[in-house]
Amino acid sequence: MYEEPAGRIYSGRKMNEHESNEVMLVCAARQGDKDALQTLLSRNWSWLRGLVYSVLGNGLDLDDVMQEICVRVITRIQTLREPERFRAWLAILARHEAVKARRKRKPEPVGPEEPEYASDPADDVARKELYGRVLEAVRELPPKYREVFMLAHSGGLTYAQMAEVLDVPITTMQIRLVRARQMIRDRIGPQLDHVSRGRDGLPQAEGA
Repeated sequence: MYEEPAGRIYSGRKMNEHESNEVMLVCAARQGDKDALQTLLSRNWSWLRGLVYSVLGNGLDLDDVMQEICVRVITRIQTLREPERFRAWLAILARHEAVKARRKRKPEPVGPEEPEYASDPADDVARKELYGRVLEAVRELPPKYREVFMLAHSGGLTYAQMAEVLDVPITTMQIRLVRARQMIRDRIGPQLDHVSRGRDGLPQAEGA
């Protein structure tokens, strides 16, 4: 069982070295290379947890869902026909498992604690408070806005891949992201500028 470690649409362009390496890892994983599969999961673990958390709405069942996703990846990696689309494929699979888990569980109140996947973004109290306010604001977003926000700020996916994961046109995805950020900005005010500059550890999404 894989445990937590201690995108890009190509459109005919030449892949860079990192992308080419990931494609090679996917091809090796499809041939049964366990080390290659472990590396792929490790590299994508952070944004994957962010995506799952956004679908669940809180940290409940997060680890169980992540383990189930690992099982699905192990058993289905051979079905991936386009290795260069691994991240988008992984996101779609993860989203499906998270939605399934959310539908099964009984409604429970969201606790005040931070989700386990989020590392401490600051060394001082003020920045920790800001991070907590951002998380609270994200939790209160409507699901479609929460999901696009978490995808954008977990890193690892381009706008084109995010649109594919959400199954919407890229323009729709971008509009949702703008609205999500505005709703959070309206709630917590100018302090969100720190988030936009990545000072809380949430990177900006890469453009298409």
